[in-house]
Amino acid sequence: MKDRLLPYETIIKAHEGDPEAMQAVLDRYAGLIRYFSYINGHYNADMENYIKTKLIESQMKFQLDR
Repeated sequence: MKDRLLPYETIIKAHEGDPEAMQAVLDRYAGLIRYFSYINGHYNADMENYIKTKLIESQMKFQLDR
């Protein structure tokens, strides 16, 4: 289970706006994003972009208690 988790430092950096850390988050969830981008059995690139945008927005809004 530990191999599947993102390091805490990566999450903090992504929250602060580091592009490399945000790319690491997107890479980690790329499979799920691609899976949920299928609508009625067909891949939808607009849906994939929408999901990525929402993930980035939620990462920036997330409240971290240090």
